[in-house]
Formats: sequence, structure tokens, C-alpha cells
Amino acid sequence: MFQVLLVATLTGGATAVGAFPFLMVREIGRSTYDTLLGFGAGLMLAAATLGLLPAALRETHDHDVLRPDRLALVIVGFVLGALILFFLDRLIPHQHAGGHHHHMHEAPESDEHSDCNHRSVDERARHHGLLILGAMSLHRLPEGFAIGAGFATAEYRALGILLTVATALQNAIEGAIMAAPLKKGGFSAGRLFVSVAATGLAIPVAAVCGYLFSQQIPTAMPLTLALAAGALIYLTCSEIIPESHSHGHERRATVGVLSGFLLIIIVKTLVGRD
Repeated sequence: MFQVLLVATLTGGATAVGAFPFLMVREIGRSTYDTLLGFGAGLMLAAATLGLLPAALRETHDHDVLRPDRLALVIVGFVLGALILFFLDRLIPHQHAGGHHHHMHEAPESDEHSDCNHRSVDERARHHGLLILGAMSLHRLPEGFAIGAGFATAEYRALGILLTVATALQNAIEGAIMAAPLKKGGFSAGRLFVSVAATGLAIPVAAVCGYLFSQQIPTAMPLTLALAAGALIYLTCSEIIPESHSHGHERRATVGVLSGFLLIIIVKTLVGRD
């Protein structure tokens, strides 16, 4: 348990790494932003499809004999993971990163936040940045749950390492995404750093939940792994990839996605089989 908590805390702390550049610079170029976002999407998509789902599907066979009940758990888990993110995305008030481009480049007063009576572009950026904090905190839940499930047994230790690497890199990228509008909105270096770093606290909490669930109900491992995979794939396809491709830098974002995916292929090869 201590190992899982330590690894998850360090992984969540990677979010603060992405905020470091904004302690010195004011903003990041849109093309760079979209490339990094695509890279993060590739990391998470590969972690789900090359790590979580194969591990879940291996649990559906017992001595090379298909277990229909376990296959049903994988299907239910995958669908449930996607549905959880679907409903959380709508029930919890937050703002996706989609408006980030407008605030960073000083959109006119008629933008999507004009009804908030912001007195300046910087104030709108600050408001938008705080809403992004809520969105990114929400995203940490499936990431942490997946890490906890990956470290639940010695059999899946390699999977846990793979998910930790992918999530840590993704968190560093998202740290920059959160920091940019807050910096433009006038946050001091200390306040910006603490605000962004705090979002990573959701990961160790979710990781403990994933670990305990998998430990207490080992027969539900196919469900647990597939649930984490469904949540990550929904998150990547519903938010991260569309956002990275919505500002005219589709090729750069696609290169980012492919690069992230390729990195996970390399990491998976190096850490060995589950």
C-alpha cells in the first residue's frame, strides 16, 4: 500500500513540473500547446490500449479456455468506465480547455465568458484557468484508479510502471495547460504553483481506491482494468484529442499523438510483460 501511495503521489506531483516554465514566462504558443496536448493524448490512449485492455483480456481465459463470465466483466467494466466519465463530465461544473486559445490571445469581449462581467482579458483568463483546474482534477480520477489497479498484484507490476510513466508525462503536460491562463490572469508564482500542484492530490486518493478494490475483490480484476481503460479512452477521445485538433494545428497535434503512442510502445518493451 505504501508503495502505491508513494508512486501515485510522485505521479501527481509531476503536474507541478509542468507549471515551472510559467513561473518565468507568460504564455505558450498555440501550436506548441496543441502538440503537447496531442502527445499527452497519445500517452493515455496507448496506456489504455496496450496496457490496461490486454491485461484485462488475459483474465478472460483460464488455461486457454475462454471464461464467458470474465469476458462479460471486461465488457461491463469498459462501458461502465466510459459512462462514469460521461456523467461526471456533465454533473460536475467545470470548463474544458477549449477556450484557452481565446483567452491567451485576447479574444473580443463577446467570447463565451462575456456574460460573467469580467472587467479585463486577464480577469477572464484567471476565471477560465480556475475552471480548467476543476476539469483537470476530474481527469486525475481514472488515472489514479488505473495506477492503483496496476500495482494491486505482483503479476501486474509492469503494468503499474507503464501507467505511472504515461500518467506522469501526461500530468506534466496538463500542468502547463493549467498554468498558462492562470499566469496570464495575474496569479503570483507561489499561488500558481500551489494551485496547479494541488490538482495532483486526486491521483493518490484514486490510486488507493483502485488498489483496495482490486485487492479485496481479486476476481473483479478484469472489471477493474477494463473500467480504467474505458474511462481513459473516453477522456482522450472526448476531450483531449478534439481540443488539440480544434485550432488549425491538426498535423502537429497528430504528430504529438503518434509520438506519445510510440513512447509507450518503447516503455512497454523495456518494462517487460505483465
